[in-house]
Amino acid sequence: MLTLSSCNDSDGGKSAAPAAVGGSRPAEPSGRQTARPGNPSAAEQPNAKALVPTPDAPATATTPPRPRSMAALGDSITRGFDSCSPLRDCPEKSWATGTSADVNSHAKRLGLPADAVFNNAETGARMSDLAGQAREAVRERADYVTILMGANDACRRTEAEMTSPGTFESQFRDALQVLREGLPHARVLVVSVPDLHRMWETGHDEMMARAVWSVANVCQSILEDPQSAKPAALDRRQRVRDRVTAYNGKLREVCSTWSNCRYDGGVVNTQRFGKNDVSHWDWFHPSVAGQRTLAEVTSRQGYSWG
Repeated sequence: MLTLSSCNDSDGGKSAAPAAVGGSRPAEPSGRQTARPGNPSAAEQPNAKALVPTPDAPATATTPPRPRSMAALGDSITRGFDSCSPLRDCPEKSWATGTSADVNSHAKRLGLPADAVFNNAETGARMSDLAGQAREAVRERADYVTILMGANDACRRTEAEMTSPGTFESQFRDALQVLREGLPHARVLVVSVPDLHRMWETGHDEMMARAVWSVANVCQSILEDPQSAKPAALDRRQRVRDRVTAYNGKLREVCSTWSNCRYDGGVVNTQRFGKNDVSHWDWFHPSVAGQRTLAEVTSRQGYSWG
């Protein structure tokens, strides 16, 4: 969702879908993969300096030992949806676990082997699906977990369908508890939900964007009638933006209850993603450039490993 956000709507987060967040979609993308250690390989950058894991490095209060494995939880943003080809996941371009030198993901920066990296995200997932993904990370015994979830909770067919902040908080709390109990020594990075209003700002003056958003029912809670300047439309967009702000407040609050959890400080929400950062297939999901930006800004706000 880039502006990025995540996402396609889903039936319980179990089936992949082509359109960006929420709404009906014209076609079904490739199905969700199970037990996916690593991702498809891509050409390596000759001069890239891979960081070799040093799991035995001593940990401090602020510098944990370098992880030996990681799991990424989330939705279509983390699956790299629409970054390689239209209406398809492209995990090799994922900001979190991608193998592409064009993105320089968290996994690549850590120098982790492909069989120690798991992308458990699901295109179309919402916060209600996070606990299930967390249980997968527990089974994988991940040392490091990234979470980017919530855009699909706001990106719905109608404003009334958005997840309430209270329900969002409860679902996130349950998922974090799964990690806290199953992976008590793991480090968790929680990424803020992107600003969907920024997505509207970026594409509402593009004819192709308006056409795709309408035909594919992309995030209609905020993108319906994108050129309207009527008070009702302006107020609706602001209410969706306020809901995302509320979600991020819940992420920050719940994450702060566990010393091993770090919130990104809202850096992704406030990032000014531009037209080159979104896929021009749907004018909603991150392009390769957008995935690279995500990797960069979250890494700066993430952990410094020992």
